[in-house]
Amino acid sequence: MTPRAFIFDCDGTLIDSMGMWLNIYPELVGRYGIHMTPEDFAATEHLAMPEEIAYYHEKLGIGESAETLITELKDMLREKYAHEISVCPGVRSFLEEARSQGIPLGIATSTDEDMVRLGLAANGIDGYFTCLVTTEEAGASKEHPDVYHLALSRLAPDAAPGEAWVFEDAMFGLAAAHKAGYHTLGVYDAHGRADRNVVRAGSSIFVDSFEQLSLGDILSFDAQADGPNATCPVADLSGRRS
Repeated sequence: MTPRAFIFDCDGTLIDSMGMWLNIYPELVGRYGIHMTPEDFAATEHLAMPEEIAYYHEKLGIGESAETLITELKDMLREKYAHEISVCPGVRSFLEEARSQGIPLGIATSTDEDMVRLGLAANGIDGYFTCLVTTEEAGASKEHPDVYHLALSRLAPDAAPGEAWVFEDAMFGLAAAHKAGYHTLGVYDAHGRADRNVVRAGSSIFVDSFEQLSLGDILSFDAQADGPNATCPVADLSGRRS
């Protein structure tokens, strides 16, 4: 059965930006003469950007205010999304294949919309997507399926989650989408913090790269073998040569 919609995470799934995200906070505080490693920031990475920046403003005493520090950080991020971020291998050809079959494509992201659009446009893949929704717009983090539901409602309003696929590199996103009934395509991002085995366990289909994936793999997927209570991937394609 042809899926009714494909919903993609952006960072670490479509574009290779997670390494940048792991280093952006050390780079920010480094502007103020403070050295911290990406690992130093692990304890606060679950926080939303305003709360995380407020924490570092208060703890480190940097920036005139948390608000000015956020502005500085966002300016840095926009510059990187516009000029330093590349599309992940195999993504472009997969998107082209999916579009040729008439499958509606959308993005569900935790990143600010303007930054995502900069990254997509800089890599020439913005034209593939008919909607882009954010967790801010949905009103809940990716620990909940709200952002995927919002994307699906715009891509195929009469479709059920079981007729759509969510493409994610984040463990909590895969878990929320799978529990809500979506089929999940787990992509392992070596530049992120996710544990590869956990990402694989939350996936209906698992790959290390879109280079290992074809649309035929999804079209031939046996939905009867998958379900919200599955604890291991139905299809691990990571052994394929890229």
